[in-house]
Amino acid sequence: MISMHLTSSSTHIFPSEIEELLRPLDGIGFFDDAMLVGSWVMPLYRELFGMPYALRTLDIDFAVKIVRGATSLRADVEGLLMKLGYLPSIAQSGIQRFSRDNFTVEFIAHHRGGGDEGIVLLKNWNLTACPLPFVDILQSFPFRADLGTFSVVAPLPEAYFVHKLIVCQRRRETGKQERDLEQCATISRKIDYERLAMVMTAVKLSKPVIKALRLSCATIDFPLQALGIS
Repeated sequence: MISMHLTSSSTHIFPSEIEELLRPLDGIGFFDDAMLVGSWVMPLYRELFGMPYALRTLDIDFAVKIVRGATSLRADVEGLLMKLGYLPSIAQSGIQRFSRDNFTVEFIAHHRGGGDEGIVLLKNWNLTACPLPFVDILQSFPFRADLGTFSVVAPLPEAYFVHKLIVCQRRRETGKQERDLEQCATISRKIDYERLAMVMTAVKLSKPVIKALRLSCATIDFPLQALGIS
């Protein structure tokens, strides 16, 4: 895993509410099996990769690895969140959420396909996660950012870029799709083409995936050839 250090003048890149969440999660070793995903990776990209973006979201998302055979409790993340003032709730779909001061925390895991996987029970963290496709693209290319008093794991920008190019075309909400493409456009201006090629070797290019990549690249005016697709 790549490790990166922020300068002392830029370690407080998150609002205090987000730091108050990330610091104790790091303290229990949560980021050994999980990473920050979703829009809150953009402040890291701004400071570490020079990708400026005006963040406009209160959703905080984490992708958690499914550790097969893990039945013993490693740490009670649900209990930790409740101590921090986050109230748990279960949506009609069965998805577990935690809310505080308009912030909403959710957990996702990779859905390997082959039918309806349902909600994933993560006994080692006392959590449930929503299984979604293409999460493995994010989890295969992590980096750890040292913010001084704590560290956080997130996907490399190129992995986040490819992931969003694909999943945004599955969005039912126009606003979320537009935000995904906005972030992709921002990343594309500073993208590392060697890392991008490395990410694309891990993507299974089915017809639906290629179609999604074509549509997204056309929208943000990004050359499809840079993804190795003619």
